[in-house]
Formats: sequence, C-alpha cells, structure tokens
Amino acid sequence: MARSRGTIVSVKVPINWESMTNRSRQRLRQIVGRDSRAIRAFLGIIEQHENELLTGRKKNRIHDGKLDKLTLTALRTKTGFGQRPSVLHDMKARFPRMSQNELQECRQTAVALYESFLSLREKKGWQASRPRTIKSTWRIPRWVFTQRFKIEYNESSFSKWWLNLRDSLDSVPEGRKTHDRLLLPLKISPFHINQFRRGDVKACQIFIDRSRKWWANFAVRVVIDEAPDTSLPPAVLGIDLGIEKAVCTTLITPEKVRETKFFKQKEKVELIRKYDRLVADLQRKISIDDNSSPDGVFQKLRQIRHKRENIAREYDRVLVKYLLDYIEELSNKYTLYVSIGRLKNIRNVARKGNYQGSQFRGMIHSWAFARITESLKHGLAQKGWSVDGKDSKFQVVSEAWTSIMCWKCGTKGVRPKQNYFKCPSCGHKTNADRNGAINIAGRLITLTKSLHSVRGLGKWEDSVKTGKHSRLKARKKKPSQGKSLLSSKDQTSGLGESAAVHFVQMDLLGFGDDSKMSDNDPAVASTMETLSVVGSDVPTLKQEKETRSSGGISSR
Repeated sequence: MARSRGTIVSVKVPINWESMTNRSRQRLRQIVGRDSRAIRAFLGIIEQHENELLTGRKKNRIHDGKLDKLTLTALRTKTGFGQRPSVLHDMKARFPRMSQNELQECRQTAVALYESFLSLREKKGWQASRPRTIKSTWRIPRWVFTQRFKIEYNESSFSKWWLNLRDSLDSVPEGRKTHDRLLLPLKISPFHINQFRRGDVKACQIFIDRSRKWWANFAVRVVIDEAPDTSLPPAVLGIDLGIEKAVCTTLITPEKVRETKFFKQKEKVELIRKYDRLVADLQRKISIDDNSSPDGVFQKLRQIRHKRENIAREYDRVLVKYLLDYIEELSNKYTLYVSIGRLKNIRNVARKGNYQGSQFRGMIHSWAFARITESLKHGLAQKGWSVDGKDSKFQVVSEAWTSIMCWKCGTKGVRPKQNYFKCPSCGHKTNADRNGAINIAGRLITLTKSLHSVRGLGKWEDSVKTGKHSRLKARKKKPSQGKSLLSSKDQTSGLGESAAVHFVQMDLLGFGDDSKMSDNDPAVASTMETLSVVGSDVPTLKQEKETRSSGGISSR
C-alpha cells in the first residue's frame, strides 16, 4: 500500500547532445533502438495471447506472471517454484545483449501501454488503435527504475549534472556481473532542481522527439502527509467551464453564496478565431482552385493546426495555474471542496445536422475541457488533496441542466441571451454561468455525506435536504392558483446571494482583477452594485516556463 501513495510528477530534462562523444551517441542510439524492438516484441506476444493473459473483474489488466511464463526462462528459482528451461517465446535468446532486469522493464512498459489501450477500448470500442500499430520508425522508450540509473553532480566537469545509466550491450554477452555505465550530460535548470526536491525520483525514460532532440524524462513521486485542518469552516467551490468566459467559479458556504469570479481569456479567443479563419481560407482555396497542387496547402494546414494546438495548450496551462492559486488561497480560509462540471456527450450536440451551424460545431469540437479537468485534478493531487473516492475533496459532477435550472427555486428558467438567465417563477436574474456554477457546487454537497451534517441556509440547505434524490432535470412548476407565495421584495440580490463578482482578464504576460469591468451583462451589472469583498483575490502569477528548444539553463 505504501508504494501507491503520492502523486507522480513528470520532469523533462534536455540531454546535452552537443557535448557528447561520437561513441556515447552511438551507444545511446543502440540502447534506445534495442529497447524499442524488445517492447514491440512484448506487445506482439500480448496481442497473440490476449485471451490467456487478461485478468481482473473487468478483464482490463495483463497478468505479469503468465506473461513471464511465455517469454522468460528461469533456471535459478526460489524454493517451491519450478524451473522454466524453455518457453514459447524466448526473449533472452532473441535479445542476447539485454540483461534480465532490462527485459523485465521492457515487459512492464509494454504491459502499461497495452493496459492503456484496454482502458481506451472500453470508451471507444474496437475503433481504438492498438499500441503495435504505431509506426515502426518511432521508438518506444522503456522506463528505467532507480536501481539501474543515478543522477550525479560533478562540480569540476564541463557539465555539472550527469545521468549515470547502466549499459549491458557488451557485459551481458561476456557474462560479466558488473555492467558498464553510460554517462549522459544533462542541462538541468533551477526549475528542474526544485521539482526533484519535491519528492523521490523513481524512474527515468530516454526518448527523442519529432525535432530530433534527446530528452530524459524523470518520474518524481510527491508524497504530502499534511493532516487537513478541520477547524476551518466548510465551503464548496463550483467551477463552470466556458469558452468566451473560460471559467466561472462560485464559492458557497453554509450561510450564503460568498463570491463569484470570472476568468476570461480574450487574447486566446482572438488567436483561435484568427487561425480558424486562416484554415477556412485555405480550405476554400482547395475547393475552388482545382488545377493547382494541394500539397503546399495541406502542409500549411498542418502547420496551422500545430500552432493552434500549442496556443490552446499553453493558455489552458496558464488557466489551471490561476485556478490552483485561487484554490490555495481559499484553502487558507475554509475547509474547501471543489466541484467541476463534467461535459459528457456535449459534442453530440454539435454534430452535423443538428442545425447549430459550422461555427458552433468548430467551437465545441475545439474545446479541450477534459484537459483542463484532468490538469486541475493532477495539480490538486500534487498539493495533497484527495481526488478519488465518493467523499473526496475534488469531484467531477454532471453538468446537465445546471445552467438552465434556477438555483434558488429549482424551476426551469429561460436564457434570452447566452450569458443571461431569468427565472419565470421567482423572477431571479443572474449570469447563466454563475447560475450553473452554484448548481454544480450544490451537486457536490448532495453527493458528499460528510457535508450533510453541516447546517446551512439557501443552496446549502436545499442540497442537504434533497440528498440522493436531487433533481438532475429541471421541471417547470405549475403556476399557483390564487395569491402568489413569493415575497414582494426584490429577488435580484438578497441576503443569501453574494454581491461580490470579480472579472479576471488572463493572458500570458499579466494578471488583472478589476471589479469595475463589465461585459454588458445585465445580470452581472445588477449584482455589482454593492461589493462585499475589496481587493484582488488572486496572487500574482509566478509561472515557471518550460524549457524550450535549447533545453533550459546550460550547466556549463
């Protein structure tokens, strides 16, 4: 059980290829190429004997012991275990320059790849591509564990940091018990050192990317044993994902809805639309001009696609960083729970033939909401949060009907505009994303038993009362016959509703939080008349930039 604790963090360090000798370069190519061939061989054996090797209740795991009986001979065994002088697929005879430990590492890498394929096959069916169908020219690196490598520091050498890797290409055929070592110079920056200090380095992976640059990828296990502070009052943060407004968060406490914060990325939206227009122009050019060769146009389309993906990925990373900073700040004041909406089957709404338009389809299909959710979950796990299980502090809940169901009375409302919600029953008016974030937070309260004992008001009390039988779909109530039971007071901003609304414009260079900003939303304008929170709620961004083409700070 102790081995499974903690969170794995990946740290990618560039290899100083220019300072390596020709022999070291050749030896590294031989090791990575040999490992790739061994992993592909294991994948082929697993595919051939898949029915025999599958285990587990859902048949989604590979039995390591049965795979060993098919691939690895065993002459020296423990008492009570029989020898295996011959096997059906003798990997030791097929790869005579690999040690027993290296073969086992290749086997574990192949098993992990195939189990990932099995998980993907549960979602996509037989359309999921098998790991062995990857191009034969691509190299599949193996995971090297701590017994076979070391990170060394040498002050007197030209490169201060080195990766000391086991090299068995010559020692295994010669029958030597002490294997040779291969020293690889690394370009380690202070950012990499800080990441290594967070936990224990458990494994290493050496690979070459598409631009022919060599990297060493280290797996660092981060374990945080800090006990949660139960003396702080409980609170739930509901997160509603959007496109124009990247994220809307609303904080709910047992007393009332505390504050709402909008994270907007106008610069990202403008850049994405710019590249979408370029793609449309190039596609139009192909359809109109039949005489010209389309190869050059297709190459431009591929370049634009990669640029667009890099922009979206970079902005999503910045967005998650801001959310983590905001959550960490709130955790100092509350025993915080975080709930985010799961946009399941939302792409089906944007299918061709649903009369939504090509612009709407492109917008939905380019929305990487799953990446934001998984990145946020991984970031919270690094901070010691419990992110799995029914009573975890981070949960992904269904987002169905959250933006159209009034959080005050539970009646189905109307949205005259995309960002404007109005309830015909109680007359409540608010931003649609804010309404959805409050309902998302309420669903976490419903699903978390430890919060049911906390007495509250408003949305908190409503979520505790409904329990497991909370309405997932909003039904429009029948109009009451006779005198209305609603209060004659204004329902726009009552005691149970927060008046603190923050607009946050995010870009890659700076961070602003100005409560006077507005997006011409009538619902938001009405809730901004009186502010209960003064000042910025998000600290200044301290973004550690990932190593670029040169690979970090040279250690020379």
